[in-house]
Amino acid sequence: MSYKGPVYIWKCTVCGDKHYAKNPPGSCRKCHSEANRYILLPNNGQGSGEELQNYFGIPSLNSLLYLIGSTRKDIPNAMCCSSVTQITYGPPQVAVAINKNTLTHDNIKETGVFSLVPLGHSQTKMAHHFGRNSGRQIDKFLDYQQKPAKTGSPIIEGCDSYYDCLVDHSATIELASHTLFVAKIIEAAVKTSEPPLTYLDYIKNMSNF
Repeated sequence: MSYKGPVYIWKCTVCGDKHYAKNPPGSCRKCHSEANRYILLPNNGQGSGEELQNYFGIPSLNSLLYLIGSTRKDIPNAMCCSSVTQITYGPPQVAVAINKNTLTHDNIKETGVFSLVPLGHSQTKMAHHFGRNSGRQIDKFLDYQQKPAKTGSPIIEGCDSYYDCLVDHSATIELASHTLFVAKIIEAAVKTSEPPLTYLDYIKNMSNF
């Protein structure tokens, strides 16, 4: 079934190229930057709360936002991700879908470990920084401090909780554009001082950045 909903305007923050579709492209056709360098332009006729929800394909579908931390060759990196879910309680396991075009994907593929850091409602700026910049082009930790977890994956300072994760490569699934990494939580610290940040909360405030 072809998509017949509203068309959105996505702009590459590197070269300014615009893409007209439901979703951003996998990479920029002009400068070849990753998909996470695209932003959804505000006030283009698709900006109401209901229409923003329809962008996700299923009305009212929403997700919590996390930072996915990884380290390779002693260089830490992190990206913002909403495709995270717990799949078992014993042992505690999570599934995380990561775009194959990202540095985070390459890091996890090689090292088999990552950190999972939930974002609070006040951390929209942090979500934007780690979600709309590529670790291939900038050092994301120039303005943020981090410390290594047990696996060496970065834990970003200023975040209440973290989960340190070891990938089960036998359970990991290759999808068309993403890899669904299944991982066991081997260490965690959980503390909640504010409500979680959701993807819809972030999208509604994206024009502030």
